[in-house]
Amino acid sequence: MIEIKAHNSDIKMLTVKELSSDLRIGKDKAYALMKSKSFPSICIGKRYYVTEAALADWLRNYEYKEYHL
Repeated sequence: MIEIKAHNSDIKMLTVKELSSDLRIGKDKAYALMKSKSFPSICIGKRYYVTEAALADWLRNYEYKEYHL
């Protein structure tokens, strides 16, 4: 997890590996999720990240729904 201090608040960003572990999905599925247009990921160089807050919002939005990659 990467922590960034911005304007007196901490922003925690998850890597693909951490996302994979947290969601209990494979690394390939985590990469596919990070690259999908409807997922709130951030690409910096060739690395993908998602903030914990954006992931939580995305999960609440898809609660009780199916998401297909």
